[in-house]
Amino acid sequence: SCSTKKNTFTRRVFHNLTGHYNTYWNGNESFRQGVRQLNSTVQDNYNKILPVFNYGTDAEAQGLNSQMDRAIEKASINIQRHSMYFNRKEYVKWIDDSYLMIGKAYFYKHEYNKARRTFEFVMNEYKGNAITYESTLWLANSLIRLKKYNRAQSIMDNLQNDINKNLKIPRKVVEFLPLMKADLFISQEKFSQAKSQLETALYYRYDKNLSARIRFILGQINQKEGEFYIASDYYLQVIKKNPAYVMAFNAGINLAQCYDTRYGDSKQIEKKLVKMLKEDKNKDFRDQIYFALADIAFKNSNDTLAIDYLRLSVASGLTNNYQKSKSSLMLGDLFFERQEYELSQAYYDTAMQVLPQDYPNYKQIEAKTTYLTELVSHLIVIKTEDSLQYVASLGEDERNALIDKIIEDKKIEEERLKEEEELMAMSTSNLNNMNRGGLSGGPPMGSPTGTGNWYFYNPAALSQGFTEFTKKWGRRKLEDNWRLSNKKAAFTPDENLIAGDSLTGDSTMIVSTDPFKRETYLQYLPLTEEKMAGSNDRIKDALYNLGFIYKDKLNNMPRSVESFEKLISRFPDNPHLLETYYHLYRLHTGLGNFETAEQYKNLIIEKYPDSDYARLLLDPDYFRELEARKNLALSLYRETWDAFEAGQYYTVIANSNRAFETFSEPGHIFPKFAYLRALAIGKVDVTDSLTASLETLLVKYPDSDVAPLAQNIVAYLKGPPADTNDVQPDQPETIYDLSIYKFRPSSGHFFTLVTDDAKVNIEALKVKISDFNSKYYSIENLSITNVILSGNTHLIMSGNFENAEKAMLYYNMILKNEYVFSSLSGEDYDAFVLSQENYPVFYKDKDIDKYIAFFAEKYLKENE
Repeated sequence: SCSTKKNTFTRRVFHNLTGHYNTYWNGNESFRQGVRQLNSTVQDNYNKILPVFNYGTDAEAQGLNSQMDRAIEKASINIQRHSMYFNRKEYVKWIDDSYLMIGKAYFYKHEYNKARRTFEFVMNEYKGNAITYESTLWLANSLIRLKKYNRAQSIMDNLQNDINKNLKIPRKVVEFLPLMKADLFISQEKFSQAKSQLETALYYRYDKNLSARIRFILGQINQKEGEFYIASDYYLQVIKKNPAYVMAFNAGINLAQCYDTRYGDSKQIEKKLVKMLKEDKNKDFRDQIYFALADIAFKNSNDTLAIDYLRLSVASGLTNNYQKSKSSLMLGDLFFERQEYELSQAYYDTAMQVLPQDYPNYKQIEAKTTYLTELVSHLIVIKTEDSLQYVASLGEDERNALIDKIIEDKKIEEERLKEEEELMAMSTSNLNNMNRGGLSGGPPMGSPTGTGNWYFYNPAALSQGFTEFTKKWGRRKLEDNWRLSNKKAAFTPDENLIAGDSLTGDSTMIVSTDPFKRETYLQYLPLTEEKMAGSNDRIKDALYNLGFIYKDKLNNMPRSVESFEKLISRFPDNPHLLETYYHLYRLHTGLGNFETAEQYKNLIIEKYPDSDYARLLLDPDYFRELEARKNLALSLYRETWDAFEAGQYYTVIANSNRAFETFSEPGHIFPKFAYLRALAIGKVDVTDSLTASLETLLVKYPDSDVAPLAQNIVAYLKGPPADTNDVQPDQPETIYDLSIYKFRPSSGHFFTLVTDDAKVNIEALKVKISDFNSKYYSIENLSITNVILSGNTHLIMSGNFENAEKAMLYYNMILKNEYVFSSLSGEDYDAFVLSQENYPVFYKDKDIDKYIAFFAEKYLKENE
């Protein structure tokens, strides 16, 4: 009676009724539950212009798998059991809705290609049906997420044409089309075009939250365009809508930042922001409030106050890494412009600790941080060595008096810190007594309770925080850059320096590490000629490197000249003299100091007439000839490499021999020729010939880039040492030949666990992984296999995933699952993803550490 094979009235009624209120209703409820969960967990980044719709990160989308998979499953069952399709017409009206629900569920799982194909099917299968237009809108939405902007634009333009023709299009589609267009333009950072669409959307009625969001985005765009008056009006409208507190707060902050010095007084705004600072509910937003105050101070041309506010913004940042990065980078740029590079580096380094990877110009910021860190390290070397030399130059009595003064100051500081610690402990004890209510058993009138949310009213949190801080950082003075142990050239050695990781780099035995003994300080002083020479060498190298960093990386030519000329002035016989003359010649020429440049040119020609630099200055074509020879060697190496990859080993040997005979100058490319030649010999001759060739390479080029690779192969060929129980001190880091594995992210992948059945219950672990798959990947049909790698070592593999991206999403999600790994420690297993092509190679090689090195390099770096 419930067959779908005959088209009768009673059967149509039955399948419409049961299809709607059974499978479809349950699937739709699961879908709605997933959407509500996402809306409750997803967070907006108010430091950027908001997207109209926020569908969360890939990780957040993975958390919806159980709900969305259930929706897909119920919709699929509805289609299979209740579809009545006769004469190219569907008679059960919930079937097309089921297909649409499947597409939307895939969309919320961030499986946009599957969603796209589903929406396209609905559009083609149900032409003329109102659901086609809704499916078209979701298709455009999917294409936006896939960054296929032109196609999304075309689809929405066609939809707009249908609306203009007054076709019967659902009101919901008409209302949401301008929002979808705005989202498209925001995704491409075409904010002016997005603004016009959002203004159109204001004529429609949306729910309170979406209406507030539209006005907030309009405020952000107008603020970005400098239309502060219009932006302020939109932010006020947002506040009147009474949205969620986070949006209302950010609207208030942006409203303050829209203050224009030409049209008003900032005192009332500042007063309001200061009041907000004192409110406990804004504890997590103080960094943004300080940033807004800094913005006002800049507009009032009070840079000193603005810098103070920015510092407070950085210091008070608790959860908002984006804001912390923004404030730190602004400070870093301010100090960089003032050429206060040490402070600039400190704030750039702070920013890099928390900088999100989607931050604008991330790579450039990372590079600039590296340059500044390198620069500051050389400045510290110079200051430290100068301080040590100064103290070494003092008479013995004066030197000892200075050291004794340092020791005395340190003792006083230790006593002060000890007293503070005792006061803290006493305060914590008193608070505990207060919270227990003393003798009366209740809290004193007007006293805060120990269970309150505020940190400083919670003695347990105070005590724990103090202990954890001391354990990690030690006792630190309250001052700027407290994290940096060597902020300036102080004579007092750093604790790390005392432990043996000294800037002085001497290999002498550490005499003492006690900060209250003279010997601790005396041992680092360059009191002998040998130590003084070493100290001077470090200053020479630092000055020389500073010149290059200023010139090539920071583009500060005057500072570069200053460093190079200081090097010549202090050390006229330094080993970098020729190169320094040449760089000073080029720098002064670029700065327009032609007379000084000519002096350095003459010095090079007179003192070093046979050098390449002199020849280059006398004959500009000399450099071209030199480059031509280098290019010829590089071209021959490329041919040799191609021949090696093609298996033409005799060609490799012949080309390498030709290189050694033709090119007289040994360069960094010669060891590479020798390495390829050795490998080729190993392919066509006996193993001993390979070993001999590699050993010759190691003797001739011990410091080359290929030396570790050659050493690794030689060690492998010779086998383990006779006595494997001998522990070799200071073993170098193992370098693996990873060429046996191929990185093909588009191929199928497995999630793989390597574990020992002597430590882990394999069957129980497989059951837990199966439960995890059933909950979060129920429609993926993931298989679980278990094979023995060797001895007690097992491989548990879950898959098959269609590509590396899907496998890595699974990898990141399952490793965070407490249920699966609750009974395991980090030492009990190794986890990685493994492609189908690499599986047989890995199984044959059986070197787990080697594959983990490959996984870290190719997969983890790709996902950072």
